[in-house]
Amino acid sequence: MRYLILAFLVSFFSFQSIAQIRIGEWREHLPYRKANQVIASDNRIYCRTESGLFSYSLTDNEIQAFSKAKGLSDSEITSIAWSEDQDILVIGYTNGNLDLITDSEILNIPDIKHADILLDKSINNILMHGEFVYLATGFGIVLINLNKQEIADTYYIGDGGEKLKVNELLSTNTDIWAATVKGIFRASLDGSNLADFSNWEHLSNLPDYQKECDHLAVVGTDLFLSRKLTATTSEILRYNGNIWTNFGGAFSTVYALKNLEDKLWICQSDLIQIFSENGVESFEISLGDQRNYRDVVKVQNRTFIADHENSLLEITGGNVIQIKPEGPLQQIITGIFSVEDETWTVAGSPNESFNGSQSDAALFLFKDQKWTNFSAANTPELIGSHDLFQITGNLRDNSRIYAASWGDGVFEFNDEGLQASWNTTNSPLESKGIASMASDKDGNLWMLDVQSTFPVKVHLWNDDWLSLNYSALNNRNDLKKIIVLSNGDKWVLRAEGEALFAFNENSTLSNSSDDVTASFFLRDENNATISSDIYDMCEDEEANVWLATSNGVAIYNDPGAIFRTGSFFAYRPIITVNGSTQYLLSTEKVRSIAVDGANQKWLGTENSGVFLVSENGEKQIAHFNTDNSPLPSNLVEKISVNSNSGEVFFLTDKGMISYRASVNKASENFDNLYVFPNPVRPEYRGDITVSGLMQNSMVKITDLTANLVWEGKSLGGQIIWDGKNFNGNRVHTGVYLIFCSSSDGSKSKVIKLLFIN
Repeated sequence: MRYLILAFLVSFFSFQSIAQIRIGEWREHLPYRKANQVIASDNRIYCRTESGLFSYSLTDNEIQAFSKAKGLSDSEITSIAWSEDQDILVIGYTNGNLDLITDSEILNIPDIKHADILLDKSINNILMHGEFVYLATGFGIVLINLNKQEIADTYYIGDGGEKLKVNELLSTNTDIWAATVKGIFRASLDGSNLADFSNWEHLSNLPDYQKECDHLAVVGTDLFLSRKLTATTSEILRYNGNIWTNFGGAFSTVYALKNLEDKLWICQSDLIQIFSENGVESFEISLGDQRNYRDVVKVQNRTFIADHENSLLEITGGNVIQIKPEGPLQQIITGIFSVEDETWTVAGSPNESFNGSQSDAALFLFKDQKWTNFSAANTPELIGSHDLFQITGNLRDNSRIYAASWGDGVFEFNDEGLQASWNTTNSPLESKGIASMASDKDGNLWMLDVQSTFPVKVHLWNDDWLSLNYSALNNRNDLKKIIVLSNGDKWVLRAEGEALFAFNENSTLSNSSDDVTASFFLRDENNATISSDIYDMCEDEEANVWLATSNGVAIYNDPGAIFRTGSFFAYRPIITVNGSTQYLLSTEKVRSIAVDGANQKWLGTENSGVFLVSENGEKQIAHFNTDNSPLPSNLVEKISVNSNSGEVFFLTDKGMISYRASVNKASENFDNLYVFPNPVRPEYRGDITVSGLMQNSMVKITDLTANLVWEGKSLGGQIIWDGKNFNGNRVHTGVYLIFCSSSDGSKSKVIKLLFIN
């Protein structure tokens, strides 16, 4: 009997609560698309994906995402299991870390993670057995006592006590079975000392018994196992307690074997087959072309599938419902741009061979606390296009967003979708790819069209195109970045070890005779090379150019001097750390730079996370890494600051995360001044934020009898207050006046705040 479903996938986000995070809070922006495992409790479904974990309520359809930003101890989850006896969700990680989640808390058992062993610590599978948890790891089996919340024992089960990678575990009333890299092992659960390897039987009667086995299931009295035949096929063997027989011939890659309702469910990449106990196929599930099944579970007569392309799916009444948290379509984001209240991202790459990674073209917009994805599914013009990896805006029209691909041209979007596109057929663009883009204040878009005769291309505001001839750049494929400075100069970053290049066309784009150009190396006042490896550059609010290098950062405080006579050099900020004076991050490879609303600098590094430093770089304000924050990786490749909210987005090699800082863009007046929350209720104990301020505003808070309770000076467009007076005590119930004035006193405004205790 064949049950074929070709229904349209319906997105289902009911009751998922997404709100602005508070200052000082983090949130991850993950796709939750590539699902690998699904399990069930009495009233919830838990789905493990490549990027994270989420649950789905069977009673009210609520979706809840679990992440490091929300209390988990790590970010790369490899296995999950539910303890019916203890009502505990057990989460295992690739580094051996382990979390136990109850209704009230998250308990961490980091012993495996911290163990001094040079072996694979991944927790590949979790088996629940009463008050005990058996962990299948890269070196053996670890026993956890749930009541004591500690490791009870470790079993090295290979022949002679060899440490073996264990892929999956299964228990019956009497035995525990282990699918390992060297076949199947079995031991008795009835009083055996499992720490003694001699109590583990290596089933040598299994054909080719030392071949790696992947998955196990028991249906009736028979054991079933799967193991790979080729990269895309698997075989299943059946064991009746005496002999092994081949079951059903060859299958597509098997990702899970399950006993559901006393039937064998075989979860393959392209379909799910269901066999009765006597081996007769009774059911088959296929969802058409868009499928990549990894796991399946049934609960309350409902069927849920973990799909590696479409996240969590529920089959209901001949239809398929897609269930997942909101997020971008891809986990590894390679380009990001923020403007006003929007943050745009893309995912693609030219890769090391400059042929592109062949990632399907897509853009992801974060606005109003939700993600909108533009892909071939809703934008037909993107069909067949790949590797959108550069993105920028237009300084003349903030609604225009440009996404550049590696080989398929440039696309113009706004928040409603695609507006225009240019490629080799309707523009001077050539076929290789766009390495970088930047807008000038007149709305012209400057591009580096690599490995073309004239790489500097300009799409003018009037839709005309120009190709500019600069011999130092022509026919090169190693151009990395172009920026347009506020004075009109353009700077081009070339490959590591190469000189920087600057030019200015003197506002006569069609006349190259009056252009000025310069090639220069990054050197200090002594003409010594600061670094030959430059990864990023940007202009700050005071027209200084900051460069991220393999030896920290360097700054040009008069970049326009490059075209004037005399010396031209950069300087390195000096900072005092733990009593030691040194150049800022001189031992770090700084990969990215971003400027916030107070002209402070966010610096992303290759190995140490991200740093926030003062306007001039001479004071460290904050430092976040994987040990003291939810950052998923210490490699921070790009940073973007949403100027309206103050939310800072970090692109890492393990995904995107954001942090809401206390600084946002300053206003030119007090027209949009407000305080949040208002009123402050008795149960609220967070910070109170005054937003819509001018740069360096003076803020004074008084009660109605003019008693001053607090005052401060803003950085950027907001300031935070902890609700306490000068004595450190929470202020009394009442109405408070917030007096705000500009730094020169020329503008002012008063707003009211109700405070309730």
